[in-house]
Amino acid sequence: LSSPVDIGKTHDEYFPMLTLFMTLAFAASEPVPSDCSLDYDREAELARDVVAFDQTEGQGWRPLYDAECYIDAAELLRDWQSQHEDDLDQTDPRDRSLAKILLWHEAQMWAFGHRNDLALPIFEKIDREGRAASGNAWNLYVDGTLAFLNRDKAALEAAITGLAKEPKPAGWDDAVGADGQPISLPWPQNLDVLEGLLRCWDKSYAVAYLCRDIPSRN
Repeated sequence: LSSPVDIGKTHDEYFPMLTLFMTLAFAASEPVPSDCSLDYDREAELARDVVAFDQTEGQGWRPLYDAECYIDAAELLRDWQSQHEDDLDQTDPRDRSLAKILLWHEAQMWAFGHRNDLALPIFEKIDREGRAASGNAWNLYVDGTLAFLNRDKAALEAAITGLAKEPKPAGWDDAVGADGQPISLPWPQNLDVLEGLLRCWDKSYAVAYLCRDIPSRN
């Protein structure tokens, strides 16, 4: 798992792209039902701050994902947002972007757990970014994800074509990691995700999302 972008130092236009660093790196195989007997302290995880809960390996909802407890992960994400709704200032670009990524991860976990009926309404209500190139790229990523879940192959292909043509935002190559060191961010972000969704069109979202080359965590 790569280190997340330093959310305290990076421009707002990078925030919607944090999902790149939240890569869910399992082999692309059909999800195996889990008894979700993971030994973890739910209340302690719910008490974490947003960065620890959502963007830190081994904390928050991620151990549940690692254990293939997708529904439990979605419920934990849902409950964290409910309990901490006053912690994030929606007038602050940083907090607004963090809130969006939380919601996105919740929708992903519902979809990983084959609950598209719960995932789709969340994906659809996530606010879209505009104007800046990275914002438009985010919109196309959302469009492509919705197209896959709605079984609209033409719309997915259109999103891929559009994303591939997106110009790189100014300053994109100057991003730094949480340690303050420069990091290399591929552009366009999430293009490989959408291409994987198309490549594995007949598979579940859990499989198709991972139908791409993913760097090893080791």
